[in-house]
Amino acid sequence: MTRYELSFKLQHDDCPYNQFSKTHPSIIISHWCNWSKDVLEIAHREIQSDPAMKQDVQKLTKALGAKIIRRSYARSSVQVVLMHCACDSIPPPTLPVFEKRNCLELQPAVYSDGWEWYRVIAFSDRDLKELFKDLDRHCSTIEIISRRSISDEAVRDTFLLSIASLFGTLTDKQVRALMTALDNGYYRLPRSATAGEIARLMGVPRTSFVDHLRKAENKVLQAVGPYLRLKPADL
Repeated sequence: MTRYELSFKLQHDDCPYNQFSKTHPSIIISHWCNWSKDVLEIAHREIQSDPAMKQDVQKLTKALGAKIIRRSYARSSVQVVLMHCACDSIPPPTLPVFEKRNCLELQPAVYSDGWEWYRVIAFSDRDLKELFKDLDRHCSTIEIISRRSISDEAVRDTFLLSIASLFGTLTDKQVRALMTALDNGYYRLPRSATAGEIARLMGVPRTSFVDHLRKAENKVLQAVGPYLRLKPADL
């Protein structure tokens, strides 16, 4: 039986995390839920140095209506652990729909720039179609980022990797070069844009763009290398 792995993003008006990310579009909220406790990681490079942002984070956690059992600050993020799952008090449409349509969410959910980002495993094409029919009733916008079929044996291979281990050594300029190249079709076949065109779009010399891009590619491939070696040679 064929299964599907999907990444998609959506928008709706009833999610406090989503509303918060609209107010602070450069913040990234990662949300893990085990139906007993919630863990939030709210990341931004200036979260410690911006008093207004820290105050807004406190307002967000207070609005969730759940007891906070731990709040810890790092240099560029705050981690909040809630005593009780906040999904009951402010329910998003996603979790009930995932359960109803037999889909497995691969946490965390991510909230950024007014969008909610999800990754799920669907166990049938019918469940997949019904999932998006249900989500359409609640959400103003849904965009599928990626979809792939996986074999019966491959579900065990769909696991989460540490973001820090994959991208932690990238500089801001390298991330921007890589994402701009990706968003503008540099890696499509055939390519939708040349290095020179993307460099002009970014307002930087072509040599600088190519240098940042190559360094970013090298770092990502070096990080992915150990996982590539896990793939059997005959697959």
